[in-house]
Amino acid sequence: MNAILEQLLKLQRLDIAIRTLGHDLQQIPKKSRIIDAKVSADREPFDKGLSEKESLEKERASLDQAIASLEEKERKLKLRMPEIRSNEEYSALLKEMDAAKKERERAEDQALKDGERLDELGKTLPELDQKYKESEARVAEERKALKSEADRLSAELLTLQKERQTLQGAIKAGWFNKYTHIAAQRNGLAVVAVRGGTCQGCFISVRPKLVQDLHYGEEVVFCEGCQRVLYLDDAAAKA
Repeated sequence: MNAILEQLLKLQRLDIAIRTLGHDLQQIPKKSRIIDAKVSADREPFDKGLSEKESLEKERASLDQAIASLEEKERKLKLRMPEIRSNEEYSALLKEMDAAKKERERAEDQALKDGERLDELGKTLPELDQKYKESEARVAEERKALKSEADRLSAELLTLQKERQTLQGAIKAGWFNKYTHIAAQRNGLAVVAVRGGTCQGCFISVRPKLVQDLHYGEEVVFCEGCQRVLYLDDAAAKA
């Protein structure tokens, strides 16, 4: 194989590998978000339950105060009964006592419901917390594996980038610029194989004379269709 072609082909393979590693590294944050979503799915029910528990405890405390206040109000209203002198005053007092009683009973009913729900949460919250902790423990291994993958990809990428830099320095500027120009015009693919007499970049037939030139390997051959640099794949080169 022509020495320049060999360099350009190696450069092409390095660029493809670098792009692949770069793409794989870009997937790491996405994979991390997927892992976080797993934990969040188990954490959310616990957080909601905990929030509900705190809200109910505040409401329960407020209701207890309201009930105590209403009981005191009822007590004071009853103490006023001996002081009543008219039927109108008596009726008004009974009405006020009945209203206070009904308000207290409503508060007591709500406090009872809150208490029952708090009892339920007292049983379910530990279970939900345990489920979350187990989920966190499971994904801890996934996070560890993901970090190892990211570190490996980063190390491989750095190695290939250094190798590319060294290779770039060994390629004549004119050929490197030509490669860069073609790659920019052809979706990053500047060097392609000829297989079965066909360019694998644009799939146009390559003239037999050019295929013969590739066999000789004396010069760099370009596709007349897409202008990419051509090389013979292993099977064609041995034919």
